[in-house]
Amino acid sequence: MRLLIVDDEHHIVNYLTVLIAEQQFPELEIYKCYSGKEALSIVRTSLIDLMLLDIHMPGMSGLDVAASVTKLLPRCRIIFLTAYDRFDHVYESNKLKHTRYLLKTEDDQVILNEISCALEELEEENNRLLLLSEAQQKSFLLSHLLQQNILKGIVAGHPIEKLERELSITGSDFTLDLYQPVYLMYTQIHYKTLDEMNLTNSSHTLQYLQLINKLLEENFKFSMLDLGKGMLLLFFQPLPPFSSEFEFLQSVANDFADYYFTKYKRQVTTVLYPESSQWNEVYNRFHVLQQYAESSRDAVPLIYSASNAPEDEISMVLPGKDSVNRISLEKKLQELSFYLYQNSEKDYLRTLKQLGMECIHIRSMHSLSAIKIYHSITLTLMQYIDLYHLQEKIISKVALYPLYYIHDFSSWKDAFYYLEKLSRQIFDIMTSKKLDRNEQLVQKIKTYIRDHLADSLTLTTISRIVNYNEAYISRLFKQINGMGISEYISQERISAAKNLLITTTDSMQSIATATGFDTAQYFSLVFKKTTGVSPSEYRRSHM
Repeated sequence: MRLLIVDDEHHIVNYLTVLIAEQQFPELEIYKCYSGKEALSIVRTSLIDLMLLDIHMPGMSGLDVAASVTKLLPRCRIIFLTAYDRFDHVYESNKLKHTRYLLKTEDDQVILNEISCALEELEEENNRLLLLSEAQQKSFLLSHLLQQNILKGIVAGHPIEKLERELSITGSDFTLDLYQPVYLMYTQIHYKTLDEMNLTNSSHTLQYLQLINKLLEENFKFSMLDLGKGMLLLFFQPLPPFSSEFEFLQSVANDFADYYFTKYKRQVTTVLYPESSQWNEVYNRFHVLQQYAESSRDAVPLIYSASNAPEDEISMVLPGKDSVNRISLEKKLQELSFYLYQNSEKDYLRTLKQLGMECIHIRSMHSLSAIKIYHSITLTLMQYIDLYHLQEKIISKVALYPLYYIHDFSSWKDAFYYLEKLSRQIFDIMTSKKLDRNEQLVQKIKTYIRDHLADSLTLTTISRIVNYNEAYISRLFKQINGMGISEYISQERISAAKNLLITTTDSMQSIATATGFDTAQYFSLVFKKTTGVSPSEYRRSHM
């Protein structure tokens, strides 16, 4: 969740930031700003869940900010923090939904308790919003199904006039305006098994519709084309148009992917076209998005799974209970390809073993059925090797010619031993590439942080710089670096400050500014909490 602290007094914002950060609320990212105008700018580009808001601020009062925020984000909780105990303020704040009113003189624990209560409310509401009545579910699904033919026509490139005629004949309502531009988002949900991917389940469709509807916060109307096998194309139109539409949809895409990873441990690839499209452009742009998602599959992080540990060497024996039923042979070949592209080594090797036992059962090296199985597997492997440019890395370890020339093998046992060896080599290379990419990504984040210590560094900013989902880079950074991004930023700022204290005679305010602290007072507060001594004491001890 995201918390925004808004107050024109820097020391109050900084004090509250430290106070809340120390509580380690789970998965809470803290934003801060010092004016109403700045607050609205953040709200338009990020889905803020909770605000701590001062009332008396120059330019735009907290009450005016709250009125705008409740229109943009109807479910955002707002806690007013003010130094003035005035009836008119309490009266005005109570007219707004989801607000609380506290005095700045309250104990810290009172403020923290209110924050905790607001976060609990949000969590409960999030769960409740995903539970519709049976009648609402049917209505939601019916509306979705009635729009599928029109959406398919749009993706197929049918002219608007033809679509309008179809709508008039069927009498169906269409959510979107065919004469206004639309934003496009292609989504691929990576399922864990082939059966799960092929399953047609209205409950999955309902999950997608409800979650997108919740995340849009009534800022957009939308339609969703279900392409099957976890592939979706979403169409968005703003209600009404606003200046940061694309940035808002980026947050929606991030939160959609994060929800599915957190709740279902499914990786989601989302590709958002960077500008709105006219309806006659949808056909071409849909294929651009689809191709981009496919070409980026190697770069997009897949589901982390303990089941990817390598299996013991394949033992080629006569068929037993694990032998492949001939009726399911085609399905097993599809599963093998699926597990290869999902980087699920254990499942892949198990399926390869089953196919190998089928060939061993046939015995003859001249059997067309066995040769077909072998070459179906090798074709899949060759396509994969070519797609990810693995040939040069493989040939130094394993020869590739047996993929298309089987006469050197004396038995199918030897042939499938070769396929197992080659497959393990492919998984080793891809794991190494993934680790290298992950380490490079973390190093890129570190470099950006060190080069921009004086700037406002937030997870949202960093995710846009590296072009990865916020939740993913947060998890990956902690997994590889042993600490969270916020903790690393604080560590680097203190480290840079220590160096400036020792090597320069710069003022405390100058050092604070250079290392990303708003004021010298805030800098001193954080420095002493981290090191146990004040900046002045640290400088004197190193003179």
